[in-house]
Order: sequence, then structure tokens, then C-alpha cells
Amino acid sequence: MKKPERKDKDPYESVNRRLDALIRITAETLFISNDRKIGEADVIRMLNSAGLTPTEIAKIMGRKDRRSVSGELYGSKKDE
Repeated sequence: MKKPERKDKDPYESVNRRLDALIRITAETLFISNDRKIGEADVIRMLNSAGLTPTEIAKIMGRKDRRSVSGELYGSKKDE
């Protein structure tokens, strides 16, 4: 007998997880680039300028929630 599928599960969850991992790997590569040192705050600003929400950025960056990302974004705008 086939197991019934869960209705509340996102069908794209595994794809999203893999894309998040690829973006994270790319960001980590930027961190260790010899040409220019790019910090986590720079990557957060780049992801935000690419149109990602603080919640999406938090997932990609491995942060607990969007508030830590929003704090980074607010802090960077305050400095400008």
C-alpha cells in the first residue's frame, strides 16, 4: 500500500534547500577570495540588493531568523 503524501509539505523544499546550499557555497567562496576580502555583511547587502528578503537571506546565511539580517541591513543603512 502506498503511503499517502503530506499536503502541508512544500513540493519544492528539496530544490530550495539545494539552491540555498549553492548560494551559500558561492558566498563562502567570496569570503576566502584572495583578490578582495568580502565580509558576511557585504554578502547580506548583495543578496538584499538582488531582491531576496531578510528571511530568505537568513536561511541562506545559516542564521537563526530574519531579525539578525534585518539588523545588519539597518546597521549598514545607518552608516551610509
